[in-house]
Amino acid sequence: MRICNIYSFLIIAIINSSFSQENLIKSIQLLSPNFENEKFVFDESEKINVVFDELINISKNYYYEIDHYDFDWNISNLRKSEFLDGFDDIRITNYFKSYNTIQPYINYQFQIPNRNFKIKKSGNYIIKVKNDQGKYIFKKRFVYLKEPSIGSIEISKSRKINFQDTKQKLKVSINCNDCSFFNNSFVYKLIIYKNYDLYNYKVISTPTYKLSQNIIYDNIIYDGGTEFFNFDNSNILNTSIEIKNVDLNKNYITELRNDIIPNIYTYEPDINGKFIIKNNNKNPQTESEYSNVIFSLKTEKPVINNIYLVGNFNDYKKNESSQLKYKNGLFQKTLYLKQGFYNYKYIMKDENKNYEMANFWQTENSYTALLYEKRPDENYFKIKAIATNNSSNIVN
Repeated sequence: MRICNIYSFLIIAIINSSFSQENLIKSIQLLSPNFENEKFVFDESEKINVVFDELINISKNYYYEIDHYDFDWNISNLRKSEFLDGFDDIRITNYFKSYNTIQPYINYQFQIPNRNFKIKKSGNYIIKVKNDQGKYIFKKRFVYLKEPSIGSIEISKSRKINFQDTKQKLKVSINCNDCSFFNNSFVYKLIIYKNYDLYNYKVISTPTYKLSQNIIYDNIIYDGGTEFFNFDNSNILNTSIEIKNVDLNKNYITELRNDIIPNIYTYEPDINGKFIIKNNNKNPQTESEYSNVIFSLKTEKPVINNIYLVGNFNDYKKNESSQLKYKNGLFQKTLYLKQGFYNYKYIMKDENKNYEMANFWQTENSYTALLYEKRPDENYFKIKAIATNNSSNIVN
């Protein structure tokens, strides 16, 4: 027994020497009921599957909570009993050891709503997972709908001459028969998300005009951006048009080919920033390998601002963990990622804003518009309507 305990301690020590405690948690996703599609907006008829890995070979006690937030992700005034029917702070009991992988890990899974609670209110929510000392190990945002009205988004080129080649214009129409837009005791906010990024959004407080029962928000301008880069290492040893080299030295190393920001628009099919865990085995959640993926960006012009590597795999976070470093004529970053198909982008950041390194009006982007309402007799923002569209249907 003592030998086994020493062996377990050594394994844990080796893993912790390579990764900080924060970096042991990987591959956090909110998935549709069939585990196939990464989602961020859920209808009340859907179950939300929460999955994540910890890069260690023994299970731990983790607990999950859920909190309600207003339209701009500030904690709402609702008490827990007002938005939950039941109770949270529940231990995660569904977990599995990785099978036949070089990197050992524990895959945790839980589903909400469940027999412990149901969600009573629409709005913004954050799932929080903590350890048995009460420290949060991650938080994940999602949007929850309850019988919203359905609106529409029309996407076109910008009509301004200076922006015609680089920007997209949105016109959002909301049909809301019981909305009181011109009653000052009601508060309405239109929130627009681009490509499923819940951390960057536009807030629009006032509609442009009203047409019959439709409320119109017009002339909403977005940078077109570029298509996402991608790679697929679901066959972990294969090279491809995106993967230059694969090596195995304690762990897998996947070296991608150099990326170059295009100076003319080129269509590249993508999934708008999402990532899919997959391989050729029966259960990708527990049978997928991890690999050190080397990203390299070659720039034709000097770059003054910081460059970050972002996508849904890191919640578009622009910090030290995603910042590229300049080395040997390339901006590079190495990330330890689970086997699968990934979309990613390079974003520049200065003191005031984030922006893409190129913009084209033709770029295929997904947009989601949500109308929030706060009534005088209620103390929270509910979601009244949703509208979605993809700029593959853009109007010239």
